Amino acid sequence: MKKIILLVSALSALLAFGQESVETGTTNDIQKIFPATPETYSLFKAGDFPVDYRTGKLNVSVPLYEIKTRYGVNIPISLTYNTGGIKVDEMSGVAGLGWTLSIPNGISVEMHGKNDLVNGVWFPKDPSNYPSQLFTQLPPDVQAKLVSVKEGTMDTQPDIYHYNLPTISGSFIKDSNGNFQTIPYEDVKITYAGDKFTITDPKGVVYTLAAGNSSNTVSTIVSEAYTSSFILEKIKFPNNEEVSFTYGKRNFYSHLTYGFVDVYIPVEQSDGLCKDSRKNIHSSTNNSFIDALLTEIVHNDEKVTFSYNNTIQGTQGRKDLNGAAANTFALGEVTATYKNKVIRKFALEHDYFTSAGGDSSYKNFRLKLNKVKNILENTEYSFEYDESSKPVLGSYSQDIWGYHNGQLNLSMIPNMQYFNNNYTNGGNRNVYPQYSQAYILKKINYPTKGYSSFTYENNTVWQKLTIPQEEIIPKASVTGVLNPGAGTAGATSSEFYLNEVPATGETSTYLIDWGNSCANNTPPGTPNSIEVTNGYGYLEEQQPAGNWKIIAQFQKETSGPVLETVGSHNPSYKKRLRVKLDTNEPDGSCSVYLSISRRRTYKTTTNNNAVAGGLRIKSINDFDGQTQYTKRTFEYNRPDSLSDQSSGSIASSLEFLKYHHSVVRPTGQTQKIVCQNFALSSDQAVNSSLSGRDVVSYEYVTENTLGKGKKVYQFPAVGINLDITYPDAGMNPYEIKNKNLIGEKSYAADGTPVEEKSYKYELNMLKNPLSADHLPASVNTVALSTSFSFFETDTDIVTKINNSYVVESGKWLLDKAVSKKYLNSTLASETSNIYSVSDINKPVNLVKTSGISFDGSVVEASYQYAHEQNNTDMIAANMVGIPLLTEGKENGKTISKTQTVYGKNATTNNMILPVAAQKFDKDNTASARNTVDYNQYDPQGNLLQFTTKGNAPTAIIWGYNGTLPIARIEGATYQEVQSLAADIIARSNADIDTATEKALMTALDTFRNQAALKNYSITTYTYDPLIGVTSVTPSTGVREFYLYDGAGRLQSVVDANNNILKEMKYNYKP
Repeated sequence: MKKIILLVSALSALLAFGQESVETGTTNDIQKIFPATPETYSLFKAGDFPVDYRTGKLNVSVPLYEIKTRYGVNIPISLTYNTGGIKVDEMSGVAGLGWTLSIPNGISVEMHGKNDLVNGVWFPKDPSNYPSQLFTQLPPDVQAKLVSVKEGTMDTQPDIYHYNLPTISGSFIKDSNGNFQTIPYEDVKITYAGDKFTITDPKGVVYTLAAGNSSNTVSTIVSEAYTSSFILEKIKFPNNEEVSFTYGKRNFYSHLTYGFVDVYIPVEQSDGLCKDSRKNIHSSTNNSFIDALLTEIVHNDEKVTFSYNNTIQGTQGRKDLNGAAANTFALGEVTATYKNKVIRKFALEHDYFTSAGGDSSYKNFRLKLNKVKNILENTEYSFEYDESSKPVLGSYSQDIWGYHNGQLNLSMIPNMQYFNNNYTNGGNRNVYPQYSQAYILKKINYPTKGYSSFTYENNTVWQKLTIPQEEIIPKASVTGVLNPGAGTAGATSSEFYLNEVPATGETSTYLIDWGNSCANNTPPGTPNSIEVTNGYGYLEEQQPAGNWKIIAQFQKETSGPVLETVGSHNPSYKKRLRVKLDTNEPDGSCSVYLSISRRRTYKTTTNNNAVAGGLRIKSINDFDGQTQYTKRTFEYNRPDSLSDQSSGSIASSLEFLKYHHSVVRPTGQTQKIVCQNFALSSDQAVNSSLSGRDVVSYEYVTENTLGKGKKVYQFPAVGINLDITYPDAGMNPYEIKNKNLIGEKSYAADGTPVEEKSYKYELNMLKNPLSADHLPASVNTVALSTSFSFFETDTDIVTKINNSYVVESGKWLLDKAVSKKYLNSTLASETSNIYSVSDINKPVNLVKTSGISFDGSVVEASYQYAHEQNNTDMIAANMVGIPLLTEGKENGKTISKTQTVYGKNATTNNMILPVAAQKFDKDNTASARNTVDYNQYDPQGNLLQFTTKGNAPTAIIWGYNGTLPIARIEGATYQEVQSLAADIIARSNADIDTATEKALMTALDTFRNQAALKNYSITTYTYDPLIGVTSVTPSTGVREFYLYDGAGRLQSVVDANNNILKEMKYNYKP
């Protein structure tokens, strides 16, 4: 018996591990219809804050309400806070700086190039065929496409659409055939028609989204208007249940930003035709925004209303937004009602963070959330922030990631030694930890005088912030001066060697600095070439015979140091510099200067943690206001390191330096040419958030809980060595990364190991060829994103490629999970998964899970879905992720096998719903028998009648406008009782207060006591909708009452004589 119990437990765990959506029995489906004992109220309390260990961010969430549908999908509504740091350019949303009204209800659009929904798209699979070519040299079809790209009617860079909905989330692109490809791959259907998206999840839930927020940018360089988000209008479930969303207000505002670009040329071109292509570009951009504000969510008689304040602290309009006072709002209240009866109500209290020095008044303010008040409970939660340093919006006091660094910068281009350019005209963009925590949330205060306080620190990486360092070592120099009347002059430097051998990992080059104020413009060496004054410089090498040989010579003026590759020479021979000046005029005078230095370039190799931008949580302190104190601390170092070596890696690229092309007409030339330069920008130029915009990703994180031990979490080592001093030196921003937890170790308070878990994931790329733009030679691609530039010369158009990236997709599948208990070093379990990945036209579903338990038993669970069952109705409705058949085995022998049969017929009111639950014989697994028949549904998908094997039918009466069951009649058909239930249905629909509820109870008693029903077992229910069941009367007739307080929390359970059967007590413990 013990082994059977263990086996059942192991199989249940296996089912839960393999697929959370699998129901192992049909009885649960019926039980879910009827109310169980109400759950106790879940307070917003300390200790509930989870941590995203991989990034070190604390997930602060204030739950406000949750819509629960009959189909089983919940829609959470909350306020969430970003603890990764507040960027200097971050604007406040409607909830306050750092806060977001979080509802899974939209698609955010990350536009690249042009709007893909309006323009044609073309993603060339081999763009290397087209760079640096004239239009006339390209095939006619390519010419036509590139002309469209140049004119802005065709795009070669896929826009990224990030969707976040109640049952699904991810990203997608539109391929060149107009189909949408998900990233990572998910079995969802996406269509776009009539300016709306329709997305169907793998269980047939249909989402309709329309255009929401819009942006319009007008700058001195380019202008663009586009839809920046799509907002959820309606959710329709397979049972015809619907949830609708209304956006009845708009925020109108604008924001002025500035950009800096410094274009410089390679030093080898400093005296060439492209020397005139240097330029500084200072641009301004006026960004106009229209934000659609959610005002209402309706689900049957349930409604959530969002009210917005136009007056804050006595002043109309948002001070922190540049918009008309009548058109700027902050979230004021969130109210949930049922038939206009208030069930939940929260109010937000706002103020402003104030600064000084902004070039516009609105930049001196940021909306601050002070309090969230629970109106029905008469309690409040207040928030404290770090206000020791408050930069104005748009301040140049930013590190390279955009966080405050306290420096008085006049420009945003980072000062440092870039490729071929020691830039000093920008700003100090280094990280200064004492300023990074500007505006961050520090503390939450609770009604009981308890609190949660948060301590942060800057992110760190170990030898990963690879910024090349430079050392300039002078070798020799010489100056020559031609005085009036002298006719000639010359000078020679000290002797030296060019024999340095670069160490491993470094480079060594030589810089020649040649300055010439003489007037010569023709090659030296010919006496007739003298024009007024001439100056020459020579790099010479001493030969074995003692004579000096010229190995390099200089005449024309250069601007700044010139990078020279010393020609053929012998490192063991001495070198010297020599200058010569002459004139053919008695009073001619000029001077020259020649020097040589060695430039040694090397990477940072110090064994220290490098500080990076952004914040990570260091500790959380929770106090309940009485005696209980909890503290959690977090470490981000490698656990196998004896030092404090950070496990962090740079997670997203920054690009301040790019290749730049421009058209110039050189002085004295008749034809325009295209020059390749370098452009230093103040913009981080992150190409895409597809790979995430986290600053740092940690491989190891240790969470210590005071007095309770610790846990060590491990994640895949992902990241790059960041080198911002070279062009195009960043990562592929479209790379798909594994961000899943791969290891977890638990330790007792004394450091003893307790348990270890490991997880192995594999990236499956089966579906990528479905994209019309898939590259067969690269299995991980769904498209290639290429940015072109076009330059018109006097005779033709030249094409250039700015950048080209592979857009990756796939699906990370959990391949194996291992759990080990350290008591006697036993293996607790090992579980492996198999997925349907052999047919590109079928969904990727879990089809088999097998596990080895600690006693050596092998348990298996296998699943079949709509495709395996050939259920064409479900396939057409995309209900492809619902397991229909589940089989459990032990050591190869079937111990359970069940199946849910779905149909679409008159019984289901033409909806795709379960019509039967089947169980297979253990000894004859091909023989199935119905354990439950679902006999009848109403038009709302409510089950009206079911019959279990060997029993009479059971009828269900639905009330409260068809949302809740009010009577269960065992032994009767629905047809028999339908005509008898009209009164209880009508009275339940009218139940809005105590008096109408008593009338309903009386009607229910009358209903159950009718002579026609005397032979049936009847249970009846009443409710306070959206709060819970208020009474249950079983077939015995002994009614129990469930009482709630003003906040909607279960207070007590009493009998008909008001005797307390169960009582709840709430102490507001954080």
